[in-house]
Amino acid sequence: MDRITLTIGLLIAILLVHLAEEIKTGFRKKFPPGEIPKPLFIAGNAILYTFCFATLFLSGRGSELGIRFAWIFAVAMLANGAAHIGMMALRSEYFPGGLTAFLLLSVSAYLIMQLMGR
Repeated sequence: MDRITLTIGLLIAILLVHLAEEIKTGFRKKFPPGEIPKPLFIAGNAILYTFCFATLFLSGRGSELGIRFAWIFAVAMLANGAAHIGMMALRSEYFPGGLTAFLLLSVSAYLIMQLMGR
């Protein structure tokens, strides 16, 4: 398994911990535009994780589509992490998902560096 695929796997693992933190700390109810309905939250995450595991699978097979998906995944998780950290800075307090956001930000940036060096 190459380094990009390993990093995608690590980012997925962190994203799973991030989801657990969001659930535990009530992210769905504290979402800035308003509460996210539970079915929408579940559906959104199901789509996200389907994409994540497709990215992992395709990358592991050396597919060019997997690399394109990896770019999307890395940029999306960079934005996700930055948004959570930005909310904490804006509010000057903890925001659900904020602790693992730092891991999302750093590992997604690392994945982007790997993709750029490819």
